[in-house]
Amino acid sequence: MNTTCNAAPVRPREAPKALPPEDVTHHQPLWFREAIAAPHESRRLTVDGTSIHYLYWGNGDSNRPGLLFVHGNGAHAHWFHFIAPLLSAHYNIAAMDLGGMGDSDWRMDYSRDTFAREIGEVALAAGLGPKPVIVGHSFGAFVSLMAAHQYGDKLGGLILCDYTIPRPGERREWFLDDPEPRRPTRIYTDYEEAKARFRLAPPQDCANGFILDYIGPLSLRAVTKGETRGKRTFEETGWTWKFDPTIFNGLAMGNDHAEIYRDLACRGAIMFGLASKDCDPEKIDFLRELAPEKPVFTVPGAQHHIMLDQPHAFATAVGAVMAQWRAEGALG
Repeated sequence: MNTTCNAAPVRPREAPKALPPEDVTHHQPLWFREAIAAPHESRRLTVDGTSIHYLYWGNGDSNRPGLLFVHGNGAHAHWFHFIAPLLSAHYNIAAMDLGGMGDSDWRMDYSRDTFAREIGEVALAAGLGPKPVIVGHSFGAFVSLMAAHQYGDKLGGLILCDYTIPRPGERREWFLDDPEPRRPTRIYTDYEEAKARFRLAPPQDCANGFILDYIGPLSLRAVTKGETRGKRTFEETGWTWKFDPTIFNGLAMGNDHAEIYRDLACRGAIMFGLASKDCDPEKIDFLRELAPEKPVFTVPGAQHHIMLDQPHAFATAVGAVMAQWRAEGALG
């Protein structure tokens, strides 16, 4: 499982250049249309007083092995809507909206522990088998690692996607080092204008434009003047992004990630996009030294947003890890 990362040494990157229009596909292929149309449920679970939304694909047997997808910063469950049906023939699947994002409610305060409890409680309540697996991407990988730290003995495993674990004691605070609080999201009076403003973060091209066409509009919500969510009371009526930007004001990540990952009470694995800036051979060598029993592997043709760039390869990789852990008896 320890596939070698063949990425060239990391060099400073230029600003991303847009793909030519002819290289971007906006037509939805049949597999995608079938995946979006696959039967699923929209569910809610209250965690620490906040309503957390998640999507569920399954066969009604709560003892069948399953996994929970956790999205990245400012994203939502629908980033995995077209991935889940690719795996649901063998597993029960859930994809959640973290608190303050997607269709989950906003909190007054956020921390890595509140996110960890949301993930852990959804994983255990969604009918994902006796030992669910958590698959977290980017920021979602960070908080999924915290969830596996809290709930590891109840989990089958953790797959981190394009997230690098810093060396012990290495300071890496994405949010505490921000010079000033993040500004409220803009409110657009025109829906089409708002939809056209959707961008990936960090910026990258994506040849599968039909996926962006799908997840972009689902990243927006209508708001009414005087409506209050979390700490914000909206002063205009219109359209804005679903995520709460106050999540990241003072959110501490901590410097204990390496120890947590090394000592997990469940299985672990890490996936990188081969073209991602995080696919650094030196960092991958460290991960293999840190936890030799936990595989580290790459997906060719993918940048940071692996599930958008290479959806079938992403699903296949997750399925392969699940099959191995199932054969070893880790999923209960």
